[in-house]
Amino acid sequence: MNAYPVTPAQQLNRGRWAGAVLVLLVMLFPMSLVGQPPVTATSPESQQGSASRGESLFMGRTHFLNGGPACISCHSVAGLPFPNGGTLGPDLTHTYGKLGPAGTQAAMQTLYFPTMIPVYRDHQLAPREQADMVAYFRTTVAEAKPQAQWTTQILILAAFMLGIIFVALTAFFWRKRVLSVRRALVARATGQGVRS
Repeated sequence: MNAYPVTPAQQLNRGRWAGAVLVLLVMLFPMSLVGQPPVTATSPESQQGSASRGESLFMGRTHFLNGGPACISCHSVAGLPFPNGGTLGPDLTHTYGKLGPAGTQAAMQTLYFPTMIPVYRDHQLAPREQADMVAYFRTTVAEAKPQAQWTTQILILAAFMLGIIFVALTAFFWRKRVLSVRRALVARATGQGVRS
């Protein structure tokens, strides 16, 4: 019996360590590949993805082959219809611009983000899906609108202005009501009103 309980974080770190050791062993001793045809590296031209298929995968209209959840459930991208996707993860509009083609491709291959590890551990993206997602993220940078950052401020300003208009209209239409109630209270308090 173990005297100290093992936390989930320790179990996850053990899994990462074991995975790293396994990858290192396979890289150093490729004996298991004897007799198999050599793996050829795919050129970027042959791995050109479809931005429309990538959008469909992102939106969840097309399901991932390995059963992973749609990106839109946690992430958003500029240009999507209301409500623009989820808010758990970051906005991925400028992902391709920040990471570049190689970084975006690496992110699609590993999905090595703390929140995404348990979700996609058993649901890795297929190579074709990775290429489609990279192609979609390439188009989101081009389609990003600079005004999108002002949407929240415009909505707050509009709500504030409508609130002021509502208070002004209420004061205008009910001004006599307040005066008539006040006159009755003053008359009753000074004894000039009707006694019951």
